[in-house]
Amino acid sequence: MSITRVAVIFGGRSVEHEISILSAKSIVSHIDRDRFEVFPIYIEKNGKWRAADTGGWLEDGGFEFYRDSFLSPSLNPEERVFYEITGDKVTGEHEIGAVFPVLHGTYGEDGTVQGLLELMGVPFVGASVLGSSVCMDKIVMKAVLKEAGLPVVDYIDFYKFEWESSRSRIRARILEDMNFPCFVKSADLGSSIGISKVNSESTLDEAVNLSCRFSNRILVEKAVIAPREIEVSVLGNDNPAASCPGEIVPKREFYDYTAKYLDEGTGLIAPAELDQEVTSRLSELAVGAFKALDCSGMGRVDFLMETATNAIFISEINTIPGFTQISMYPKLWELSGIPYTELITRLIELAIERNESQRSLKVDITDIQKTPSSE
Repeated sequence: MSITRVAVIFGGRSVEHEISILSAKSIVSHIDRDRFEVFPIYIEKNGKWRAADTGGWLEDGGFEFYRDSFLSPSLNPEERVFYEITGDKVTGEHEIGAVFPVLHGTYGEDGTVQGLLELMGVPFVGASVLGSSVCMDKIVMKAVLKEAGLPVVDYIDFYKFEWESSRSRIRARILEDMNFPCFVKSADLGSSIGISKVNSESTLDEAVNLSCRFSNRILVEKAVIAPREIEVSVLGNDNPAASCPGEIVPKREFYDYTAKYLDEGTGLIAPAELDQEVTSRLSELAVGAFKALDCSGMGRVDFLMETATNAIFISEINTIPGFTQISMYPKLWELSGIPYTELITRLIELAIERNESQRSLKVDITDIQKTPSSE
């Protein structure tokens, strides 16, 4: 069996940089070394790409780095090479067979890196450029889901410049359409960064100002009363499958960044205690959202379910969810029968499968046969 060299790209120019390092460390530690050779690539917060060494971990959970060099990708699809450059000289070439991007958030989960990898012609894990960018933008994502007939909570959106120039008008619109409680969110961030629950008009401005620190587009959602927070993992390309559902039980008022990554009191019930009808409905909606948003490989669909009525709403979908061994995406698949290492293997295989399908498409007009005109 031939061994495929897999580049695991992590870090990035994102507020989720540190979470990305944890996910990458876990993948590198548990990938099947009988099938894959790992080539870790670290993107610094300033955007510089560097080769990393898996020979030993730093005390802070990071990676050792090779020399004082940086990496530059080849845009020739026949090469699939990252050049290592020291000073003004090419000092090494690293050919790869697939990429596992573990870049949570901005400049990694939003289609930017996916576009680069498409230009390189290299297989990569996760959604396409379109799926990545649409899912990263909560406003566009909700519009697509709504158009597809999938359930989302009522919302309004506006630009940062509108808030700064017409604050009273925006505030009046929120008070009229949303009421309280409501959630104020940055449109294009993950890990619940830039999100606030607003219970009264007195804290509305503070919440919007916080979101404006992270994004130029703001989303305000009507709160679901007494919600249960349910998550479902999806795996596949053309025929995706859903895992069993899991329920998040945060100790804090809602599942924010602190509850996700810092608060040990956050609970997880998996599989979630739901009847078969609700479980089937969640699976159907998860796969439906995955397809509607042009996802592939992997995705974690987050739901809000109103306790009193069991009404279900799609909150969002993460195309590069947290990927440590205890993260929800791999945990739900483990409970559904796919162990962590096998899941990594399947995702790489799905990436190669999709790349082969894309490369089979015609890109030269001379390849297109003319259809004989009818007599």
